[in-house]
Amino acid sequence: MNYAKSLRNGLTSAAIALGLSVTVAANPALADFPERPITLVLGSTPGSAPDTLGRIVAERMANVLGQPVVVENRQGANGSIAATQVAQADPDGYSLMLMTAVHSITPTTRNDLEYDFVEDFRGIGMIASVPLLFVVNNDLNTPDMASFVERAKQGDIFYSVPGIGSIQQLATEEFSKRAGIQMTVVPYRGGGNATKAVIANEVQLFFAGIPPALPHVKSGALTALAISTPERSPAAPDVPTMIELGYDGLTADNWHALYVRSDTPDEIVQVLSDALVQVLNMPETAELFLNVGATPWINSPDEQTAFGHQEVERWRNVVQEAGLTFE
Repeated sequence: MNYAKSLRNGLTSAAIALGLSVTVAANPALADFPERPITLVLGSTPGSAPDTLGRIVAERMANVLGQPVVVENRQGANGSIAATQVAQADPDGYSLMLMTAVHSITPTTRNDLEYDFVEDFRGIGMIASVPLLFVVNNDLNTPDMASFVERAKQGDIFYSVPGIGSIQQLATEEFSKRAGIQMTVVPYRGGGNATKAVIANEVQLFFAGIPPALPHVKSGALTALAISTPERSPAAPDVPTMIELGYDGLTADNWHALYVRSDTPDEIVQVLSDALVQVLNMPETAELFLNVGATPWINSPDEQTAFGHQEVERWRNVVQEAGLTFE
């Protein structure tokens, strides 16, 4: 059954019965959406957490919508290449973008974007919460956050990031300011390499995404001192939150969400949102997400749009307060 058509027909009938005007019924192109394959554009490499989560969602949304949802990887420039492609596509709901927290950061860290995150995009809905895991090299002999901070105050602490201007860098800088310590950033290509650098003791710390770091924590190669989300993660239930450790309000979530162009019709956005919510409510989705350290997160299009705007302001303030500059 085509879920989208069935839902739309039901809503149309109900509205007519109430004597309401129904835009979608007057426009066959909207009433029949989707009539052809949808493209989900990702700004990350195959096998990455966004790619994995995106493909889980795309496969199941295709089943709900009755049309293929084709994943297209357009990695590079912190996701801005992919975002530019979607911003320049037709606002018809056939080009979706899987955005992550970095898309709320780049408006502050880059001045060469060919799109405006706030003006050019609107949310379909959140997909998942993906916490950051504060991992350190075992040779530091700092089994908890208090001992790490004491060691860091002695100096010579370097931390890795998967790219300058990433959420990992900004979260680490926010922590440094709160803890009263100074550390030196060392950029690597991707979270996997940034994680390996901590294991090899090239650097001492990485505020890592759970997917690349958790297997090494479980194997004993790294020590996890904290997690960045307000609540503990089911993927790492023994790791305390920053809030538990006394850093009130210090949270960071490498959230993943679906977006479309801001001028996409409301009716199409609602069809896509309804399909996404159905996918996120599937028990198998939560189980598959947990394998990469993610937790399904459901909200509405308006809530996601507002959340994204709030994140832009939040990370702009972090950059300004930390005095960070980006070339």
